[in-house]
Amino acid sequence: MNQAHSPLAQQTTTRPVQSLVTTLRTVAFALLVDRAISA
Repeated sequence: MNQAHSPLAQQTTTRPVQSLVTTLRTVAFALLVDRAISA
């Protein structure tokens, strides 16, 4: 449990998650725009 709360562990686990979330947001936004244009 302590390892998960260490700053180094947080940085290692947070970076990939942030990039994944950013990618998902971009894809979701693109889909919404695509639907809006199609409709």
